[in-house]
Amino acid sequence: MSHTGRYPATEHRHEASLLAGRAQELRALRESVRTSAAGRPSLIHLVGESGIGKTSLIQALTGTDFAPPILLGSACGTPLERDFSFGVVRRLFGDLLAEIDEPSREALLDLAGRPARLVVDDAHFDTRRTSTYATHHALYKLMVTLSERAPLLLVVDDAHAADAPSMRFLAYAAHRLHDRPITVLISTTDGEQPYSEEPLLALTDQARELRLAPISGEAVAEVVHRSVGDASADVVAACTQVTRGNPFLLTELLRVLGPDTPLDELDADEVRLLGSPAVAARLRARFRARPDTEALAHAVAVLGDGAEFDIAADLANLAPAQAARALDTLVAMAVVPNAHPLGFTHTFVRNAVLDSIPVGARLTAHGRAAHLLRAAHAPSEQVAAHLLRSGSSAAPWACEELRRAARLAAGRGAPDIAATYLLHALKQPSTPVERSAVLCELGSAELSYAPHEGIGHLRAALAAAADARQAAQAALKLVPALCMLAAHEEASEIADTVLAELGDEDPDLAWRLEAAAMMPQFLRLSTVPTALRRVERMGRPALGDLALRRAQQGMLATMTAWRGEQREKVVRCAREAIRSADQNFFRPPSYYTLFALARTDASAAIDEVYAVADRIAEGSRWPRATAIMAMAHGLRALHAGYLHEAVRRFSSALTSFEDYGIDVRGDHCAVTCAVWFTDVLVSLGRLDQARELLDRHMDAADDAPETLEHTFLLYARGRLRLAEGDARGAVHDLEECGRRAEVWQMRNPAVLPWRSRAVMAHLGLGQRERARELAEQELELALAWGTDGVVGVAQHALAMAVGGGEGHELLTAAVARLATSPRRLGHAAALLDLATLAHAHGTGDEARATLHQAIALACECGAEPLVRRGEQLLAQIGDGRRKGRRGNAPHGLTPQEHQIALAAARGATNRQIAQNLCVTVRNVEFHLSSAYRKLGVKRQGLGLLLLAGTAPEAPKAPEALQAPEPAGAG
Repeated sequence: MSHTGRYPATEHRHEASLLAGRAQELRALRESVRTSAAGRPSLIHLVGESGIGKTSLIQALTGTDFAPPILLGSACGTPLERDFSFGVVRRLFGDLLAEIDEPSREALLDLAGRPARLVVDDAHFDTRRTSTYATHHALYKLMVTLSERAPLLLVVDDAHAADAPSMRFLAYAAHRLHDRPITVLISTTDGEQPYSEEPLLALTDQARELRLAPISGEAVAEVVHRSVGDASADVVAACTQVTRGNPFLLTELLRVLGPDTPLDELDADEVRLLGSPAVAARLRARFRARPDTEALAHAVAVLGDGAEFDIAADLANLAPAQAARALDTLVAMAVVPNAHPLGFTHTFVRNAVLDSIPVGARLTAHGRAAHLLRAAHAPSEQVAAHLLRSGSSAAPWACEELRRAARLAAGRGAPDIAATYLLHALKQPSTPVERSAVLCELGSAELSYAPHEGIGHLRAALAAAADARQAAQAALKLVPALCMLAAHEEASEIADTVLAELGDEDPDLAWRLEAAAMMPQFLRLSTVPTALRRVERMGRPALGDLALRRAQQGMLATMTAWRGEQREKVVRCAREAIRSADQNFFRPPSYYTLFALARTDASAAIDEVYAVADRIAEGSRWPRATAIMAMAHGLRALHAGYLHEAVRRFSSALTSFEDYGIDVRGDHCAVTCAVWFTDVLVSLGRLDQARELLDRHMDAADDAPETLEHTFLLYARGRLRLAEGDARGAVHDLEECGRRAEVWQMRNPAVLPWRSRAVMAHLGLGQRERARELAEQELELALAWGTDGVVGVAQHALAMAVGGGEGHELLTAAVARLATSPRRLGHAAALLDLATLAHAHGTGDEARATLHQAIALACECGAEPLVRRGEQLLAQIGDGRRKGRRGNAPHGLTPQEHQIALAAARGATNRQIAQNLCVTVRNVEFHLSSAYRKLGVKRQGLGLLLLAGTAPEAPKAPEALQAPEPAGAG
């Protein structure tokens, strides 16, 4: 069993009282740990009054030899350290990881991710900001990985005094324990005001409460008799009355009475006179008789647990020899354990000692402690904690020390702790430049949990800026924050004012500010014209920062692709955007280039860029990067007609977004993923799934908000309505989508083929004139873009709109174009319509041959609606019914029936088959039933018929579409 606790052993005879009468509670806790080890996680809240024995009960639990052995992490909340970001979490995992060999430890931290390393490993800290969710998720992964090595017991004593980030993480993890062999035990004290009330409540609300009552009179009698001998019933009753069954007070009472008290002289009234206030007074009196001991006790109380001897001696103004003698006295008094570094045996005693220090002396002591710790190169957060408790005392170095501690806290995902440091930094001496910087950092920290206060401080930072550059830095934070609260006009006005002041002084900074102002404007239809003007300005300057150049190239690639111009420029921009990129490539607008590039059909460039992006995403271990790469591969699979591959990729992307804590309804990238996923599901014929997915992202009302994501959602809903037979609803959605797309200059049918979908909807309503108008517009735009696939789809739509001989020629040309493109699904659809026309003109042989080709291609894609339609037409033609599928599978089975039956013959279960093919178990059962009927066998007879044959394997995506899944995807 691995111990990382902070519970010192004691041999004092009075300590027996701390566990007296607790056998039942100890058994319950041990049983909970054993149950958790078997896969039923436990979250327990141990609660009671101060001194009731919680710590001793925890110490007894953590000293148990469990079988199988468990891993133990323990920590204790302390008032002095409650402003350390993730202080409790670092204790929980720190010593536990220290017991693991270096290679295993590094592997564990690599698996958990950079945010976990930032929390538990100071040596690898950097100042890049980490989101709170990312930190929580990484720490949870670390917890889960440790629990896979052995059952895990995590204990937090005095959780009411623990830091807020640690409590938030534990509340986050508690929701996700599931079947993990993990026990989380926290204790709190009645009457103590929680330092982090909201996260502590979130944690305790999920926990099973175990409340410790005062011990019984019989237990008190047992302790008294064991400590002082056969005392009278009156003395025992007096001890019970004075302590009210509180084990700690009973222990201290017996300690004050002393081991040499004559029993025949022990009077019950004298015991009653002591009382708990008298116990505290007696302890103080013992200190006062030894001035050096009292001074050292005060110093250790101020410094808190883990105090270094030399610093405590300096703070107590004692020479080393004096301090050593005082320390030995404190150990003999059992006030501190016989160990180093220094700390109190009981937090209760430490608090009593701290409270006994006059307030002025206490404030001064914390100020001196900060100075001493800084001189000893202690962590900035430790220094800052004392600065916070030093009142209004000021030091010339304090502002920078507090800012450094704030950066540490923010980097670990604890913005509220960072803000606490920065508020105090404002009280320190500083220059105007420093004051504006502190205000900017404070506002940035507050935005994640108190946006209005954060905006107020950012406004103050802007007003206090010493020059245009500093004003721009403040505006970079303020402008997006104002947009977050829908104050778009103020945001634009601030951005334009600061940009005018900045002029040509710093093009890189100006570009960042333009981008900050442009993004929220670009997402809303009413402000798109303003955003586009910013985009034009952002495309001009020659930027010095490589990361900004990548972002600029990503933006240019996207806008060029949207407008349907210069495919070669899109490819060039994509290659530039990925050059020497790091994980920041997956922040907007850099990664947009992946989606723009997919529309070019430039396979060599796509392979090259996607391979680099895959490596970056895998190396970053960032769920959002993983999701974006899954989307990119899914889009490519969709274009090439590998629908099942696209389902796998898009499903994986949405899962990664949700794992990262993103609201998939409000995130533009997640909504785009849902739109493409809906398109795939409709092509597969899974309309119910498509409707369910769309309903999660779009309200049922017809009037969708005028935002960019709802423009894409209108396209998806129009496509779905068309497939459901609601042509009128499809026309409404697709025409509205097109109206909005024009404002965004989204004219390229490779990006949003709303016109070709609307053509079919208008034809369904008999509106041939409007259908032809839209089809001609689409063909003109497709020819400007120039890829065979997009041109072929546009020719197909126009052919259906014009009909007759002209339509037949256009459709023949469309089939020829699509045959040379990656668009296999579009090729299958065009072949099917060409066969339909051939059949209508009485050329049955030509229709049949074309149908066989169309059905085979649709089968490879997995497009069941097209396959069904082709088979129906084949049945009408006669002489060769169902040959379309028979050509790809033996025994009269459809390719999907054959694929599923073959997997079943090889021993796969229905659930395994469903997972491998990305279909439902019900779908597998349906196709298997059909195969049994056609073959005249049951499941056990499939192998004899199918495994001896030479039926081809199910078609696979080409290597480019089967790139290794990025880490974490799927």
